[in-house]
Amino acid sequence: MLTLLKIENIAVIEKAQAEPGEGFNVLTGETGAGKSLLIDSINLVLGGRGQRELIRTGADYASVKAVFLCPELAPFLRELDIEPEEDGAVILSRKLHRDGRNICRCGAEPITLSVLKEIGSRLVAIHGQHDGTALLSPSAHIGFIDGYGKYAEKLEEYGAKYRRWKAAEKELAEARDSAAQRESRIDFLSFQVKEIEDAELREGEEEELTARQKLLSNAEELTESAAAAQQGIDGGYDSVSDALSALESISAVDPSMSGAEERLRSVYYELEELHSDLRNYASGLEFDPEELTDVDERIGVIYRLERKYGRDIPAILAFLAKARAELDRLTYAEEHGAEMEAEVKKLQSEAEAAAKELTALRRGAAEELCHKIGDELAFLDMPKTRVTARLSPCPLWEKGAERAELLISTNPAEEPKPLNKIASGGELSRIMLAMKTVFSEVDNVPVLIFDEVDTGVSGRAAGKIGQKLRELAQNHQVICITHLPMIAGFASRHLLIEKTSGEGGMSTTVRPIEGEERVRELARIMVGDNITPAALENARELLKQ
Repeated sequence: MLTLLKIENIAVIEKAQAEPGEGFNVLTGETGAGKSLLIDSINLVLGGRGQRELIRTGADYASVKAVFLCPELAPFLRELDIEPEEDGAVILSRKLHRDGRNICRCGAEPITLSVLKEIGSRLVAIHGQHDGTALLSPSAHIGFIDGYGKYAEKLEEYGAKYRRWKAAEKELAEARDSAAQRESRIDFLSFQVKEIEDAELREGEEEELTARQKLLSNAEELTESAAAAQQGIDGGYDSVSDALSALESISAVDPSMSGAEERLRSVYYELEELHSDLRNYASGLEFDPEELTDVDERIGVIYRLERKYGRDIPAILAFLAKARAELDRLTYAEEHGAEMEAEVKKLQSEAEAAAKELTALRRGAAEELCHKIGDELAFLDMPKTRVTARLSPCPLWEKGAERAELLISTNPAEEPKPLNKIASGGELSRIMLAMKTVFSEVDNVPVLIFDEVDTGVSGRAAGKIGQKLRELAQNHQVICITHLPMIAGFASRHLLIEKTSGEGGMSTTVRPIEGEERVRELARIMVGDNITPAALENARELLKQ
């Protein structure tokens, strides 16, 4: 239930605080006191549209804070990574700045506007004049029936099958549309695949070719350098040989020099081996202009393919694999098209079967819903009203295999007709209330707010509406803004909305009233500001009843 509503800088309201109680709460006040602003404020904190025009003149921001006692919402909050309050409170707040900034919170946790809406939808349902508009729109009626029916899983099952069917149908249509372009694409892909395949690329080939190209391009210089190195080694070879002979003579007399002899011998052998390597290297450096030309041409082929298909040979080969796959798909597109057609027919059959099940469930729900609405309307002083649902078969759409429209007859001699051709404003208010009463049996929203539910009714019918709202309050917290004493008298808590003036201008206050003060407010609603003793007595009698 909503336990606290704090408002700051909303239009004429500088600061206001309302504390609804359990059961049936009613709000009354003079015209212009700001009753509609309370609904605007609640809508704002529940994630509704925030308009800067709501911000009080001269203020930089407007803010609304709502405290609900709803421990049942704790698991859902945890799913949103929001830690619930220990006492079961759900604290929602929203601050709307004039510069466009929008700050939403659940407790101390910042949340997005979409999350605020999601939380709010589980806490409060607001019913107002727009509901009457929905009642008059046949497109909304199938939602009323489905909202009452206990077949949400079947609805989702049908919706999933319908979407799969339509997606496959769209894919098939696109495939047929592209048939004319397919041959051109096949020719182009065939050229690309052949060009790459003819090149017979091999990973690592480019690096090998680059190294060979470098070697061939510098073969003459390398041969000359190898010969020079050989000559240098030849010159030192004899000197090392002479030095080795001398060390052999020394170490024969003085063994302490044997180590030096061995090191020099190692140098001698190393020079000998190096000389042999250089000789072999130089003999292998034969400059072949034809080979260099072949290497240059092969590198040119690779570079050309890289410019067209990828930065290196692995990228070109990856492009080739992808092109081959697309070419195969297009080449066998006709065969694939037959498979697609078969799949579309299969999915259509599945959607039709699911729609048939849904139709049967919907007819049962519609019949039960209309019967219960009729019972509620009989209580609300419309005893001869008959409500029926017309389910008209139609091609499959996102909701099933039929359209739905609620029809009404307020005269037993008349056939049921569309609501917009029969119902008056007062009748629409009662029909809407009857539907909300029926829906309250299947929804879990703890707070129901009714704005202007008394439009077009008075007298006995208004009293019946008051009784029905009090009945709804047995399982929900009900908050109602009304202009009728016959409704206000049934409330368990009466909140008065007053417009006051001060140094800062006009502002609005909300406070509970009891006893004689409540009697005077009911009398004011009955007769206006000129309250007579008779009006007061009537108000007291109303409260007793």
